[in-house]
Amino acid sequence: MKIGTIGTGNIVTWVMTEAVRVAGVTYEAVYSRGEATGRALAERFGVKKVYTALDDMLADPQIDWVYVASPNSLHYAQTKKALESGKHVICEKPFAPTRAQAEELAALAEDKGLFLFEGITTLFLPHFARIHEKLPEIGPVRQVSCTFCQYSSKYDALKAGQTPNVFNPVFAGGALMDINLYNLYFVYGLFGMPEKLTYHARRHANGIDLGGVAVLEYPGFVCACTGAKDCKGENGAHIIGEKGFIRVEDPVSMCTRVTVVTDEGEQVFDEQQGETAWYWEMQGIAGLVVADDRADCRRRMEKTVEMADLLARARRDAGIVFPGVD
Repeated sequence: MKIGTIGTGNIVTWVMTEAVRVAGVTYEAVYSRGEATGRALAERFGVKKVYTALDDMLADPQIDWVYVASPNSLHYAQTKKALESGKHVICEKPFAPTRAQAEELAALAEDKGLFLFEGITTLFLPHFARIHEKLPEIGPVRQVSCTFCQYSSKYDALKAGQTPNVFNPVFAGGALMDINLYNLYFVYGLFGMPEKLTYHARRHANGIDLGGVAVLEYPGFVCACTGAKDCKGENGAHIIGEKGFIRVEDPVSMCTRVTVVTDEGEQVFDEQQGETAWYWEMQGIAGLVVADDRADCRRRMEKTVEMADLLARARRDAGIVFPGVD
C-alpha cells in the first residue's frame, strides 16, 4: 500500500503514526492546499512528495492508495475523483452525507475493482468482536446507552464568533457527524438497523448540532446514543440484558476495556494490549488487502451505506440542513 494523503489534521497524524507500523505500508505523498502545512506533515513522517494540486497527486503512478481526511463536505467528491483515477481509497468518517452518495461510491469502486473503506475504528477493534460474542450471555437485551462527549478544541473559537469547519453546516460538521456517529456505528454493528430513529439535538444559532441524543428503537429494547462537542463526560457504553450487563470503558471508538457481568461472575477483557484504535483499524485494513478479501470489503461497505442512511435520517429528524446537499 503506497499511500497519498488528503488533509493535514490531527486524525491524519494519528492514522499515519499507526499505518507506518504495518508491513508493506508506505506514505508516498501529502496533498495540502497550503504547501507549508503539507511540508510540515511530510517532514514529520519522512514523506518526500508534497502536492498542492490534487489532480497532480492522483496522477502519480507511485501512489496506489489515497487516504481522504479533508473536511466532511469534501469526502464524497475527493473519494470519487480518487476512484476515477484508479486509486484504492480509505475515506475518513463520515463517509458521505447521504445514502445515495455512499451507494454511488460503493458502486464505482466495485465497477473498477478497487478497495474502498470507511476509516471507522470501532468495527475493527478486537473488543468489539468480543462484545458481539458475549451478548448471548447477558440474555435478551433490554436497554443500551452510549456516551461520547468531548469538548472540542474548536468550540472556544465558535463561542468567540468564528465558525470552524467542524461547527459549520456548509462543511457537514456537527456533533452527530463527528462524534455521535461512533455510537450509532457501535449499536448498528451489534443490532442492525433500528425500527425507529429520532434525534434530539441542541443546536447552535447557525443550525449545527453541538450535541444531542439519538434514540434507536429495536424490538424489545431502546438505545440512547449521547454525543456532544461542547462538554465533557464519562464516556463509554452499557448494554443491559435480563441476565447481566456489558460495560465498555472509554468511547466506543476505542472500546478500551470490556466487562461482562452475569450471575455466574465477572469477566474482564483487556485484549487490545494498549494499542490505539487506529492501530487496529490499519492492521485490519491491511490484512484484508493482503488476503484480497473483496467479500469482507463489500460487507463493510454495505454497513457504511446503511450508516450514511442512518445519519441522514437523524439529521432530517432534527431539522439539520447541509447546504448543497439537502
